Amino acid sequence: MDTNTLIVFTNNGQTYNFHQVTNFLPTTTGFKFDYIGVATGATRTAVFNNTSVAGYAYI
Repeated sequence: MDTNTLIVFTNNGQTYNFHQVTNFLPTTTGFKFDYIGVATGATRTAVFNNTSVAGYAYI
């Protein structure tokens, strides 16, 4: 597994893997970060709300 990997576990049992994560920031309602899309190679920003996240691992 490469570094700067974020794994997000949702309350409904789904797991999301993000690679080449940068700018990870907690917010008042959750967290946001930038990552490189695997299929497109484009930089994207993702935002997650704490009410829908069971947990996360940032490696």
